[in-house]
Amino acid sequence: MTDLPTTSKKDQPAFGCVVYVQRTASGRTRGRVANLEGIETEGGSERDVLATIVRDVRARISEHMGREEDVPWLDPPAEKLPDEVKRFLPLHL
Repeated sequence: MTDLPTTSKKDQPAFGCVVYVQRTASGRTRGRVANLEGIETEGGSERDVLATIVRDVRARISEHMGREEDVPWLDPPAEKLPDEVKRFLPLHL
């Protein structure tokens, strides 16, 4: 039997990511992270936008953790605009 690497839940950091999503005038979808500054993207669908945001947030968190720095979460998160919809993404690294 081959030994596979395993981790316990306590070894997997989990984070909550607040994302605001909106439709643009051109019909595209824009998303921005409300509790971590500087991450936003635009795409053809909400699914595309959220996938890009997950990738970018994980990369940013990994950078900070690699430098043994605290992740600069915004608390409270940025304000939601009237035409935005709030999404909550639980993330594991």
